[in-house]
Amino acid sequence: MIDKFPSGQYYGTNAFERRFSRLGLSHLRATVPEYEVKEHSHAGAHMVLSTHGRYLTSAAGAQREGPVLVYNPPDVVHRDRFAGEGGWFFAISFDAVDSCELVEQLNLPNFALRHHDPLVIKQAFELLKAAASRDAVKLDLEVLTLNVLSSLNVQNPLSPNPPPWLQRAQEMIADLSEEDLGIADIAEVIGVHRVYLARQYLRHLGCTPGDDLRRRRVERATQLMMTSDQTLTDIALSCGFCDQSHLNRAFLQQWGLTPTGFTNLSGVKTGFKYPRLN
Repeated sequence: MIDKFPSGQYYGTNAFERRFSRLGLSHLRATVPEYEVKEHSHAGAHMVLSTHGRYLTSAAGAQREGPVLVYNPPDVVHRDRFAGEGGWFFAISFDAVDSCELVEQLNLPNFALRHHDPLVIKQAFELLKAAASRDAVKLDLEVLTLNVLSSLNVQNPLSPNPPPWLQRAQEMIADLSEEDLGIADIAEVIGVHRVYLARQYLRHLGCTPGDDLRRRRVERATQLMMTSDQTLTDIALSCGFCDQSHLNRAFLQQWGLTPTGFTNLSGVKTGFKYPRLN
């Protein structure tokens, strides 16, 4: 028999929890070993933002490095979990009745979906930061939560039919993100003119190759921060940044937090204590 958890219940212990009539916000340390996590569902819709460790999810969507936000509608069976020990996650929970209304009003999918979009992740971190603070009131947290939910279903206005070689260009940038790539390097491997490559990248993906390269570097740096004990200086250099200051600027622009702010907030920093919220 598959377990069905009530809204707000997860495999973990709370570092903090803010609970209102229809909304629950909690940052949890995963305490159940990977092999003990069973298939289960939740009575209400919920979102999970992984903040430390390697999160394993069967949710639909492309897999990328760095933090992931997973949306699970009500009653969807899943076995999402962390590989190994030390996982932390921020959970956003809705009660069963409110979930049905939100799914209908926002036209949310009826299947689990993973998100790596910087806008969505940045808004989720903003919500986590506010929820962990004494200063945020209920109204603030509800509005920030609705902002995250609304961003999940933003329609992509870009062309749905990119040329096949564009994916190879993306993969090359992802695989070689630590190197000093030039547009001509990519164009030569792909077999198209560099001007055409730049134009098609913007048309179909909504960003330049340079934007994509910077995003990949930040994602890789964040992944290392979440899963290793390397220093920020070593991470910066291994991911293609000039120095830690360069990483700091790119990290802040992408996630809305400095690397130090991220480690303090996310559970990466061992022994970090949240303020008492009662």
